[in-house]
Formats: sequence, C-alpha cells, structure tokens
Amino acid sequence: MAPIPDSSYFPSLERCLKGDQLLVSWKAVYSAITSNIELPTEHRAVIERFLSDPEVVKLLANPFDAYRPPSAQSKAAFETKTSAINVTPSSTAKFDIKEIKEDSLWLSKIANLDEVSSLRLVIEECQFRTSAQLLGRFSEEELSSLKDAAGNSQYANSVPISLVVQGLDPVAISQQFARQDSRRQRILRTHLSERRYLLKSSERLFDAAFLHQTREQIAAERGKGKGKAVDSEPSWQVRCGIAIACLHDSSNPQPLVLRCIQAVGTILKKVEQESGWSDPDGERGDIDVEWVRSHLTEATHALELLWQFITNIMAVPTGRVILEWFRLQQSCRFFNSFDSEEPSIQASFYHFRSIITIVSLGMLNLPYSLDQIVDSVDSRDISSGTSADEAFILNPRTFIELQGIFLEAADTGFETVGPALLAWGLLLRELNIRVEATKAARQIDAESFDPQSSGDSEIATVSNPYEQALEEIKSALDEDPIDLLARRAVNSCQVFQTITTLSLQLGSTSTGLLSNSVTTKMRMYLLDLIKNSTVIGYIPEIIEATLATLTGGETYWAIVDSRPGEVEVDPVTMFLEDAMLCTNLLMPARYRYPWEALPFLRLIRALASCSSCYGSKSGNSALKSLESVSMFTYTMPLDFDGYETVQEEENANNIRLTQPLMLFEPRLKGFRKVAGQDQLLAVVRVDEDFCIPAGTCGRILSDSGPKVAFWYHDYHGLKYFGKLLETFLAASDEVDATTHQPVDRDSVSEIIGIIATLLLSIFKSAHENPNSVEDARQILEIASSGLNRNRDVISVIFDIFEEEIQNQSACSGADIPLEILVSCIHFIHAIIPIAPGRVWPLMARTALLGINRGNGKLPSIVESVELLSGHYQFVISCCRLYEALVEDFASHAVRRRSRAKSSRRLNDGDEDIGTAIPDQVLAKILLAFTRYLVDVLESSPGWKFAEQGDRRCISEIIGRTYNKVLEYAYGIENSIGTKEEEPMMINRLLRSAEPSVKKEKVTKIMEALMPSALLLVDSFLSTSSGTLRFQPLLRSFYDGLETPQMAILPNLLNLWTAQVNAILSFSKTLLCVSAMLGRPPSQLENQLFRVSPLVARLYVVNDTYQAPVVALFESLIVTASNNTSEPPSLLGHLGPQTAKNFLHVLSDLDKPLSRDENVRNIWGFLSKVVSSRQQWFANYLLTGKTPREALTAKTTGKELASLDKPLLTTALEALISIDELPKSEALPMLKFVALAQNFWPWTVCKSPKYEDFIKAISNFVGHFKPIQQSTKVEGAIDACYQTRIGAYVAEILAMHLFHGRQTGLPSSVHDLIPNLSYFARFAVGVPSYNNSLHALLKQNFEARYPGCTLRDLKRTTLEQHLYGKEYFYDLKLADKMLSLTEAWMGRNDNGLRAELANANVNLSLVDAQIALFHSWKYLSIELSGNISEDKDLQKLLTKVASDCLVANTRPQPPEEIFTRLSQTRADFATVLVQRLIKANSTVPEMQGLLNTAWDTIRALRGSFERAVPDADILYYRSLLKLLFLAIRIHAEATPQENLGASQRMAQASTVAPVIVDIINNVVAIGIREIASVIHDSPADSSPEDFALITGILQSCLRVPGMELYQSQIVNMLTQAGIPRLVLTLFSWSDSLAIDGDPIYGELSMLFLLELSSMPLMAEQMAIDGVLGHLASASITTYLRGGKVGPFAESAGLQRCYSLWARGILPFLLNLLDAVQASIAGEVSLFLAQFPTLVKQSEQALDAPETNRIIQKGAVRYITLTICSETHSMALLTFILNDFRNNLKGVADIPEVQWDASSVLENVEFWLSSKPLLRDRLLPMGEREMEMRRKGGPGAASDLEIKVVKELEGIKEVLGGGENGS
Repeated sequence: MAPIPDSSYFPSLERCLKGDQLLVSWKAVYSAITSNIELPTEHRAVIERFLSDPEVVKLLANPFDAYRPPSAQSKAAFETKTSAINVTPSSTAKFDIKEIKEDSLWLSKIANLDEVSSLRLVIEECQFRTSAQLLGRFSEEELSSLKDAAGNSQYANSVPISLVVQGLDPVAISQQFARQDSRRQRILRTHLSERRYLLKSSERLFDAAFLHQTREQIAAERGKGKGKAVDSEPSWQVRCGIAIACLHDSSNPQPLVLRCIQAVGTILKKVEQESGWSDPDGERGDIDVEWVRSHLTEATHALELLWQFITNIMAVPTGRVILEWFRLQQSCRFFNSFDSEEPSIQASFYHFRSIITIVSLGMLNLPYSLDQIVDSVDSRDISSGTSADEAFILNPRTFIELQGIFLEAADTGFETVGPALLAWGLLLRELNIRVEATKAARQIDAESFDPQSSGDSEIATVSNPYEQALEEIKSALDEDPIDLLARRAVNSCQVFQTITTLSLQLGSTSTGLLSNSVTTKMRMYLLDLIKNSTVIGYIPEIIEATLATLTGGETYWAIVDSRPGEVEVDPVTMFLEDAMLCTNLLMPARYRYPWEALPFLRLIRALASCSSCYGSKSGNSALKSLESVSMFTYTMPLDFDGYETVQEEENANNIRLTQPLMLFEPRLKGFRKVAGQDQLLAVVRVDEDFCIPAGTCGRILSDSGPKVAFWYHDYHGLKYFGKLLETFLAASDEVDATTHQPVDRDSVSEIIGIIATLLLSIFKSAHENPNSVEDARQILEIASSGLNRNRDVISVIFDIFEEEIQNQSACSGADIPLEILVSCIHFIHAIIPIAPGRVWPLMARTALLGINRGNGKLPSIVESVELLSGHYQFVISCCRLYEALVEDFASHAVRRRSRAKSSRRLNDGDEDIGTAIPDQVLAKILLAFTRYLVDVLESSPGWKFAEQGDRRCISEIIGRTYNKVLEYAYGIENSIGTKEEEPMMINRLLRSAEPSVKKEKVTKIMEALMPSALLLVDSFLSTSSGTLRFQPLLRSFYDGLETPQMAILPNLLNLWTAQVNAILSFSKTLLCVSAMLGRPPSQLENQLFRVSPLVARLYVVNDTYQAPVVALFESLIVTASNNTSEPPSLLGHLGPQTAKNFLHVLSDLDKPLSRDENVRNIWGFLSKVVSSRQQWFANYLLTGKTPREALTAKTTGKELASLDKPLLTTALEALISIDELPKSEALPMLKFVALAQNFWPWTVCKSPKYEDFIKAISNFVGHFKPIQQSTKVEGAIDACYQTRIGAYVAEILAMHLFHGRQTGLPSSVHDLIPNLSYFARFAVGVPSYNNSLHALLKQNFEARYPGCTLRDLKRTTLEQHLYGKEYFYDLKLADKMLSLTEAWMGRNDNGLRAELANANVNLSLVDAQIALFHSWKYLSIELSGNISEDKDLQKLLTKVASDCLVANTRPQPPEEIFTRLSQTRADFATVLVQRLIKANSTVPEMQGLLNTAWDTIRALRGSFERAVPDADILYYRSLLKLLFLAIRIHAEATPQENLGASQRMAQASTVAPVIVDIINNVVAIGIREIASVIHDSPADSSPEDFALITGILQSCLRVPGMELYQSQIVNMLTQAGIPRLVLTLFSWSDSLAIDGDPIYGELSMLFLLELSSMPLMAEQMAIDGVLGHLASASITTYLRGGKVGPFAESAGLQRCYSLWARGILPFLLNLLDAVQASIAGEVSLFLAQFPTLVKQSEQALDAPETNRIIQKGAVRYITLTICSETHSMALLTFILNDFRNNLKGVADIPEVQWDASSVLENVEFWLSSKPLLRDRLLPMGEREMEMRRKGGPGAASDLEIKVVKELEGIKEVLGGGENGS
C-alpha cells in the first residue's frame, strides 16, 4: 500500500514531522462518520476531503488489501519517502527521523507489513504521542488530589482500583513513557486500532450507501419518484459510500464476498497462532491479550462487511461462495468455543460467534432461495455441471456437499449452527416438495401419454435434476434427513432459544451488538426463518422467538428514543405486512385469547410499537387487530350448561349458546343470581361487546379437564381491555365472569403497556399523520367506552397506579413485582403530550410524591425492592417521567400563560395543557421529583447494580434533565428576580439599554421551575457541601476515562458517552449559574479544580467529550475569576505534565478534522484564560513555555510535551492570511488576540509574527466593502461577522498604538491612515436597527399570546451564543413552546418564528455595529494622541467628529440604548475636537464643526422655549461642551490684520448669524432656565452648566468680527433681562449656597464680567447702577469682614475671595475701560467699602520677614489668584490716580488707600528670588496642579511662568511703564 505522493492519506513526510499536517486516523474517520457531523459548505472539513482522495476511496473499497506484506516495491517507496531530499534532518527537530525509520522497519518485520504503511503508523504514533501521554498514568500528586475530591467516602469505588495502582513520580512516568518498548507498544496498538477502524469505517459507508439505495427503491415503489428518493439530499456519508461502492461490479459481487470470507479465515488463523509480540521476559504480555481481542474484533467487522455484501448486492450466493463459507466453519469446528480464560477475549469471541450465526443464516438467504426453488428456477437450468460461480441452488452437487457439512453440524448440537441448520432443513423440505410434485406430474403425464404428441413426449422424458441429489442425500441415512435436521435444530441446537438470545443482542438496547440499521435487517432474517418454521406448529418457543425478533429486547423507552424513519422497514412492519406471519402466529394467538392471554397481549404490545403503521397511508396495525376480535376463547365453568351441541354428525364439537353469556359479573356473587325477568333486563342494559347473546355458535377445543371453548363473538379488543383493567381495582363492582376473579397482574401490566405503546406510536407518527393527537385520544375514548359512567381509562390506570403504590410500598424483597407500576409510568408518560391537563392534577394527588399528604412512597419502594434486586426499571421510569414533565412544562409555558389555541385544536381546549392548574402546584410536583432525584444521584454510587447500564442510564437522565431545569430557569431573562440590582444582561446591548433601576414586574413563564432550580443551586453550589454531592459527578468522570475504544456495541458506547457528556454539561451549567448569580466560591469549584487532571484526560478519550470538557474548563475559570480573591490556578491543579500535554492537544485545534464548533470552543476557552487572572496558564499558551521553563530557559526542542508553537503564534500566523479565512473562523481568533493584547501587551507585541499580523489585518479591513442590505438571512449574518471583525481589528490597532506610545516605538500611524476609510465611513453611523420589525413583532406576539411578552424569550448570560438566528431571543426554546400554533410557523414559513429569527439577526448586526463604534472610538482617540504634524489625520478625525454629530441628528430608535449611544458619540466628538484644538489644527474642515454642532443642538431642542427633558439633560450638556469647543475654533483663529470694518463684517458674515443665534437661544434662554432651577432647588442644580454657558458667551464674544454685532447682542440680552437676572442671582447667592459654598455668587459675577467686556453693555450696566446693586448684595457683607482670603478656614470664605479677585476687580476694570472717568469716582467709593480686602491685597506679596503681622517661623504662600488680584488692584489704582490727576478740579475722585510703592518693592523682591518664589508657590485646584506638573523652559513650571508674568505686569504698571496706561 504505497500511497500517492502528497495525498490526503499520507502527505509529505516533512510536513508531518513539522506538525504542519496531521494524519487522519481511521478512528477519526469512524468517529466522524458515526457522529453525523454536518460539514459546512463554505469551509469544507478535512474529513470529506480525506474521504474524496482516490487512495482513500480505494482503501475503503478494498479494506482487506490495505495492509499488504512487505515487498521490494514497498521498500523502494519507503526509502524514497524517508530520503534526505524529502526530509531535512535537523538536530532540533521534535522527532528523530532515524528513530522513525528504525521503528518503521521493526513494525514491518514483526507485523509482516509493508514499509510505507508501517511508516504511516509510526508517524501517526508520533503525532498523537501527546494524547497518549495525557492518557498515561496518574502521578502521586494527582491521585492525592483526586482522593481529596472524593473525600472519606463511604463508597468503596470513590477512586477506582485501576487508578490507585498508577501513582508514580512524574519523572518516572516520563521516563517510562519514553522507553523504546513503551513506544513500540503504542505503535503496535496503533496498528491494531487502525486495522479495526478501517474495516468498520468501510462497513459504515457501505451501509449508508445501501440504506440510501433501499430508501430510493421504496420511494419509487410508493410512487414518490422514479427510483429516486426525493425527500432529502444524500448526506456526505452516503455520497462517500456510493463512491466506494462504485469501484465494485454490483453485477458480480462474488470476488468481494470471497475476499471477505478469505479475510475472516486469515484473521482466525492468526488468532490461533501467537502474536510473537511479547518479550521473552513477558513484560509485554498484555499486548498479546489485546492482539487476540483486536483480531477477534477485526474478524467481527469483516463479518459485518460480509453481511452487507450478501444481503444487499448478492441475491443468492454462488456455489463457490456458500461452499467457501461453510467449509470455513467446518474447518473451525463451527466456532463453538475458544480456549482463553481472559474475560475480555471471551466477550469478544461471544460477539464474533453471534455474528457468525446470523451471517450463516444470511448466506442461505432463505426467502429468496425458497422462492427460487418453488417458482423461479427452470429445471433445465439445474445441472450437476453448473458452474460454481452460478447460484448454489442450480447445482445439485453443491446441495450434497452442503448436506454433509450440515449433518456434521447437526451432530455437534452447537447452538451457533441452529438457525442455519433449520434454514437448510426448510430448503430441503421445499426441494423435496418440488421433487414430489414433479414425480406426481410425471406420473400424470405418463398415464395420459400420447405417442403422437412430441411435446408430451418431451415432458415425459424430462426428469427433475434434484431428484437424484435428494435420493443420494436420503440414502446416506437410515431416517428422513429433513426430519432429522429439523429435530436436531429444534431439540439439540435449541434453535428458537438461540433466535431469542440472538435477537436480544440485535436490538437498539445498550447490549445491541451493531448499529440499528444492520441489526434491524438481521432480525428480519430471523423473523423470516420463524415464518417458514411455523410448519412446526404454534408452540411457545416460536412465540418467544417471535417476540424477541420483533422487539430486540427494546423497552418502552427505546421506542421513545427512536427516530421516525431511521429505517424504512423493520421486523414489526414486516410482520404486519406479511399475511403468512399474521395467519400463523397473530391469528392463532388472537383466537386463543383470553384463554391464553399473555401470548396475544405480548404480540400486540410488540406490534403496537410500529409508528409508521399510523401514517397517512397506514396499512395493517396492532390497532386494527384489536378493532374486531371475532372469537372469544375461555375455560368454561364446571357448572355451566347454557349451551347445546349442534351438527353432531360432523363430530367437530360444535356448540351453540342457549342463554346469554356475560363476560363480566358483579363482584358480590349474590347479585349474580337474579330472577329471569330481572336477568333479561340486566342483559338489555349491558354492553353488547361484553355479552355473548344466546344462539351464538362456537366449538369445544378441549374436553379433558375443564372444557375450553370458543364462541364466534365479535368485540373490540381495546374496549375489552379497558373493562378488564377496571376489574383490577379494589373498588370495582365487577370481575371477569370467565374466571370469577379480577384480571391477573401480568395481563394488567401488558394491557397498560399496550395502551401506552399505542399512544406513543400514534403520537410519534405526527410527521406522516397530521391527526395523530386526535387519533391517540380516540384510543383513550375506545378504551373508556365500556367503563362505568364516572370513569375513563386514564382515571382507572391512575387508580391502579395508586393502589399498587400503596401495596408495594408496604412490601420488601427483591422479588416484589413492579411491572404494573412501571407500565403505569409508561402510560402516564405517553399521555403527557396528548392530555397534560389530566396528568398534572393526578400527579399532584399521587402518593408517589406525597405532595399533599406526607412523605411520598417513591423512596420506600426503591429502597425496599430495587435496591435489593439491583434492577432499577422503576427508578429509570420515574427519571424519564420527571424529564417528560419538565419538558411538558417548558413546552407549554407560553400557552399555559396566554391560553393560546393551537392550530391543531385539541378537543378539550386549554384544559389539555393544564392552564387551570396553579403554578404553585406545578412547582411542588417538579420540586418533589427534583429533591428525591438529588438523593438518588448522590447515593447511587453506593448502590448494587445487576447491570452497570442502569447506573449510567440513571446518571445520564438525571444529569440531562437537571441541565434542562437550569437552562430553562436561568436561560431566559425573566426568570431572575426583580430586586434592585444590576440586571443580568446578555450583552452590551442590554447592558446599555437597561440601567440599574428597579425592574418592572414581568410575567415569569418559568416560575414553576425556579424552586427546583434553586434547590439544585443550593445543593451543588453550597460553600459547605461535602463530597457526597460530588461523588456521582466524579464517578461519571471515571466512567469517561474508561470509555470503550471498540466499535462493537455502539449503543453501549452511545449510552456511556451520553452519560459522561450529560454530567459534564450539568457541571458546566452549574458553574455558569454560579457566575451569573454572583454566588461566593462553592465546594463544587474547588472539587472540580482538584479533579481537573482527570477531566483534562477526557478530552482525548472520545471525540464527543472535547466540546464539553473545554466548555467546563472555560466556565470553571470564569466562575473562579469572578471572586475578589485570587482565583485558583488551573495550571497548578493540572500539574506540569498534564498541563503541558493538555495544552499541546488543544494547540492542535481539533486537527485533523478541524470541526468549526470545536475550534471555536477552543479559542473561546483560550480567550477566557488570557483574560481571567490565570497568569501562568496565559503565559504558557502565549509563549509556549511553562513557568518553570520560562525561569530556567533550559528546554530543548526535543522535549516531548513542550509547545511546538505558542498558540499566540498559531493565531497570528492564521490571521496573517485573514482574507483567506472564513469569517466564523477568524472571529474567535481575533477575539483571542485582542484579549491577549489587552491583558498581556508586552508578550503579544514581542511575537515575531506581530508586525506582519498588524499589516495584514489593517490591509484586510482597508478592503472591506460597505455592508449591503440583504433580504437573505445568510447575507445579513455575514454582515454581522464582517462588522464584528472590523471592531476587533480596530481594538487591536488601538492597543497597538497605545503600546507603541508607552514603549516609545516609532509610530505607524501614517501607514494605517489609508486603511481607515471603512471605519471613518461606517463606524459612527446609527446602527441598522429595524424599528418596524421589532415593533410589529412585539405587537403581534403579545396579541397572539396575551399575558406573555418578548421578554419571556430573552436570553441571559448563562450561555454565549453566536450571531445569527439564535442570538438574542431563544428561538430553540420558542420552537419548543409554540411549534403547535399556526401563527408561530405561518403557512409559508412566514409566521412569528421567521420574524423572531430576523429580529435576532438584526440585533446581532446592531450589537456588532455598537462594538465597531466603541472600538473605532478607542482607535481614534489613540490616533489623536499625536496629530500636530499630520494634516491628513487631522482631516480624518475632523470628519469623524462631524459624522458623529450628523449621526445624532438623524432619527434614533426609541430604545434607551440608542439614546446612550448618541451621548457616547457626542462625548467622542468632544474628545476629538479637544485633541484637534490642542494640536492647533488649522485644517479648513474644522471651521464647519460649528454649524454641524449647532444643527445637532437645534435638532435636539426643536423649540428652545421648551425645557430640556430630564432624559436629555446629560446629552444636551455634552452638546454644549462641544459647541463651546467649536466656537473656540473660530474665537482662537488668527485674525487678518489691517482690515476695515466692512471687510471684517464680510469675513464674519458666515459665522455671525450662528453666533448671534447661539447667544440668543443658548446663552440668554439657558441662563434663564438655569436661574429658575437654582432658585427652585439649589442642591439639585449644576454650577458646571452656569460656567459652561459663561464660557460659551466668552468664546462667542471673542470670535473675530463679532464686535461689529455688539449692539445687536446687547439689545438682545438686555431685552431678555439677562443682566438684571444675573445681578439678582448674585444678590441671592449667599442664600443659594451649596454646603456653605456661595458658588453662584462667583459664577454670576464672572458672567457679569463677560457681559462687561462689551463696552455698550458695560455702559448700560453702569447707567443701571450696577455697582450699587453689587454693594448692596448680602454676600458683600462677607467681603467686608476680615476673614476672606485664599487660605480662609471655610470654603465659603475662600469662594468670597475668589469672587473678589477673579470677578469684582476685573469687572471694575471693564467698567472703567468702557465708561472712563464718568464712573471713576463711583469705583473709588466702591473700593473704599472693602478696606480689609484692599489692605490684604497690598500685603499679600510681602517679602519674608517684612510682614510683622505674620508670626515668626510661619510660612506664607503665594498663589496665582493673589498675583492676579494684586495686578488688578495695581491697574485700578493706576487708572483712578490717572483720572484724578487729569480731572483735578473737575471731578472729585476719592483716593484708594493702597501702598503701591511697598507692593512694587515686594514684587521686585520675588522677581529677584525665583527659587524662593518657586518654593512658596502654592497651586490651588486641579487645574493649577496640572500647570505645576507641566514644565516650561528650564526648570520652571507653567504655573510659575504665569505667576512671573503677573508679577512682571504689576511691576510694569507700578513702575510707570508705558503699557501701564
């Protein structure tokens, strides 16, 4: 088997050794085939590409030729593949090529295998070596941790013995693993595994192809198509199966079949020999056991292939085939025994022998062979010379040889030959019939011979070729060989018992040997054998065998779990459609009922399981067999004489009734003997079905003993069954008249089982029968039609259930029968989907749970019966009932609440779904079950189990149901309480949309589940719970470690893995609930951390465990990280070796299959690791080094489990080619990189691939196309992924720039700008929220389901969901709840469901767009950090700021989130404009921001006369800040010099109208609104708003050219009364103080200061006597006191000083400047009113030691405000002195008492002592602190520079400088 170069089967050796490509093992292929994984069309999975490879197709088509012996050709191919030209030797390579070649040649020699195949097996072992090491022995430390988690358990199996003996030192484990003999054992095991799984994979694909072919044929026969199944597209398994089947000639399957037989023989010869693999010292003795077991399994798989071929493509085997097969059996002594004491080998041989038995039967193909013998074969074709390649029935010599083989088999009496022996006997019998018929015809022809007729002459001379063969066969024995074979088969080989045993292994139970599609066909062959064996007669053995073949041992629950249409034809369907089976088996059983009740009842119960019989084209069914039962057979009472004999001449025991015969009689016998007339009246009143009238004919069947007779009486079987059940009740008035007793217990159990199975099967036929529910209810009506008036069959069965509960709970013993209880639970389960409204009230009253009357009987029955017997059908049934109740509650939650009418209207309306039952009752029922099953789960590890499958089944059902309870209770938002707390949201959409306020009272459709959910949470998430609750979880994890690795017993494997997965999922959900509810750390978390080495191993045990294990670990670290304390280290608990191995297998990213879901889960887990305080683990996966390796840096390239490539590098390398990746694959990797970069920037940015990655993603997003509106859901989902990818790219680029700025790396901003157009265009726009869609959906949903809201379907954070149809609302749960209503699905899939799916997609897009906006905001802010020189970037950011405002002017959806988004956009724009202003940007685009900002404000306000709504206040404030900045852009623009007034007016004309409008609407109206608020509630007012309005006014007045509009502005403000309003506010400021701080005094003074900067306004205020108003204000009283100053004791006094220094003094300067000398005297008088402050300003700058007022040693500080105050006073005194001198004699201007000379002297001192000045300089407030931190030229700070400038200004003024005037 030399594969083609670079094929999928065996790629380049170089790539394999480097780990670039992993080999696809046959085990992985088998797992993929049987897991029914869906392969996406966009990203074709590796497995289908692999199966499409020509070499692989060839191997699968001829699996027995895959591993050939070595040859010269294979040796040459091996040398070529391993030559240096194909494999580059390297000392640092992970694998040693020399060692690989040695191992390959060794394997080739020891296994007689070609070298290339050996090389592939060795490479496979190398690549999966880490998985093998992860599955290796536990260390002592790990075992100790497991024992701690198990605790001091009372159960012996807390830690399996197989693990206890494993404990070793980690170094010893590594050394043992690395030994050559250990490595070669793994290679041998790999070889054995690959051989087995290759055969099994081939068989599964052939089966898929043949099954598809069968379905097409059946569809063609039913008229659905012309040989083509039109229902569905073939699966990929079918397509691959057809591909391999096409390589064989279906018209000549003999070579293929012979190859299978030869392979079986070859394998068996190997088994008889020793493997030769054990060492002489016996150290590898266990490999011999595995070798034998593996070969037996391989032989079994070969038999499965043989079965596929002989039953699907070979009608009747050829003589060569059938002789080869039976000669093989003869040579192997018919496989009766195998000499081995090893239990596992014995089990494997038992499975092999069972398949041998059925294959031998299939080889004879009894139905086809019989048909050929009877009708089809022409005698002229039969000859002893017929070729052996023709059908075996054409050659009599073949018959003779086969007869010899079967005689030898008959002599052995082996059970395995029984079915084939009986079939052969039946063939001979039919052959004998044909021969005898031919003889008779020849005799007739001879008697009527006409010599003149040549035709007759020919007929007379032709003899039957079989005659001579039969004579030869008969002559070999003294007795009839046919009779001998039949007797030996029945008596010696016990053929019917064998059929029974074999059939029980061929069902869908956990003991089923093969897949259901195969075993179903095998049982049909057995049933056909039984059919042809009915010539033996109606005997109990045949009935038992028939029942076994019909059911395969399947219970009611197997029918529940079956999938409709899984197989087209099954034994039950075959039985019902076969007239011979019905005539020979069902009819006799029916005729003998109720004399022999159980055979008929069991047959009916078995036949009732056929759901296809009740479809639209229903045929015969069990129900039809009950509709009209025409005979009634019973044992006649000894004293019965109400009949007479008739037709005595025929001697047939015919009789006739002479009086009516009642089938039921009163329980009290005294009432049975009534007078004649009364009796006649009673007969009139009785049901005619239950009274056999006089004159009815019949026959006596038995005269010996009590007479047995039957009457030709027609009655309905179901009706009779219902009446029989009623007799079983203690309170029943009647009994069975034929026995004078109630019906027997066995019949009760069977009858209830029949009704339950009928209901279930009819309900499951819903896919073909739209009236299934009505049909099921009709069953109940018929069964109830014969009951007393106050009863129906439901109440009767519930009463039986109650009586049995009371009776059995009082008994104890392993042999106490519980069949009736189990059947009753089956019935309750069956009627739940049909009439749940009947079930819930009855469950509330049942003693099983004891809700209303003490303790339930369920625990006592289990403890007193099942715990003793070790069989747990009752517990399992109760678990399934609990699950069904939970499902029913969830399914009907909305309909119960809304009383919605289903489109399939139920007869009883809402009553059927229990709308009248209070939620408290439902909650109590579910809680009672939940509480008891918690105890069951906790104690079950210590129970005795006769079958371990029961234990797994119980754990699986409970774990699965508990998981559902938690998901239903906590998975939708409204199940969470309405406390005042931060609401639990699903994503940022909800976090933004709903603030932390008291939530409205909402409908809780899952309220009844909350007590059960809380019980589970309190039980398993307690901080003090012991280890007992953890025991069942731990036991399931151990089970997972022991998962079978064979393809035999697939149903057992499914149950095994389902149990482990259920417990893993339940554990994960518990942790998610804990994290969601914010619970403190529980013992469950601690125990899961302790057993993490065990859980990690499960990842590589079975494919199905991978996703649950990763999800469990993810939720574990998330839950742990939510705690305030340092979370436990997952890496530390895993241990160094296990952690390295586990991360290594994770790093393969589910290769070679690379299933999307698994890969996504892995990246999700890794993302949580890097972001959840798992420092060491995060460092390991980012760097590829463990903490120890990172510290020692001594790891080598050959170290086994060290990470070949850090997962960060893997992600970066993949994302470098992001344009080639599917979006769904790129998204989780980008999330991982973004989080890693956020939490570990130094590590990420140092990666060698980092720079290429940054370039790749920036180029990728630079080529993004605009999102197109798509009517298709797939296009909309793709847009979601693109948008979210863009968000992550922006986030990563922002962190990249931030890290570069922090580390001083060269900026790459210029390279990014060309790729930012997508963000600039789309990131700040209004999200594409479809308001009409959501509004209509809400309206329609609430109208259709009154009492319910869409909130009932909102998801919580319990689970993370992908963008798409399931994102926001739980569509899957909604389907469960509403699928029965027509409004939900709609007539053309256009109902509410489609709307909800579209809403989910739309909300996905909205969420992605919001994420894009936030990420772009971070990136933009980082880009704006250094934009002073980049004009392009300035233009870009200016456009972004403008676009934010434009987006805010557009219509916004009404939801709160979009209001907050508008706020965020405004804040974002504000930051950008601030950065642009700071950078002194002069790009023309900035000039347009003012108009845009003003348009945005006008769009918000509409009419400024209307007050701002409370909800918009924050947003309006943000817009005003932005407006302030936009005005500053114009105010700080450099004016052109030497322009005339007209030119300046023209220049300002573009902006002046806006400025005037702003002053009129924002300033004037804003001040008025603020003043109103201040007067109403000073504490609730915002001084910042007043300051903001003042700043806007200031900026407006400083815009160049606005002085030309001063008169207009003054008139506007004066008419609005603004100066007077502000003066009033100033006068009231002391009474409006906030916490003693008269801040509005200062703010109003500053506003007046800005007004006074306009000379016209200053003149107007002077005319209005502004100084008098100021002087008379109450607050000035504080200014006249002596305690006002910058260092005053109270904030109020400090504020008064600031008011004086920053407000009043500059205001006086403005007045003097505007009014000049006219107001000088008034100003002097005003200053004279504040002598203390004037004097204080004079002394504020006193040099040290010159001020005698200050105590010696005290330090006096200087502030910027003090300097400003002194500067203002210097100017005022200078100006006033100048006016006084100029107006001497004209006007009297009082002198201000202020010593200017001393101030000048002190100023000169400080200017000459700058170090001392720096030391005494004290910053006041945050702004001055910031100025002090910012350095100016030299060592001076900005604050010091400003102070020096003030001092120099004072000096200039007081020194009489030229500028002082």
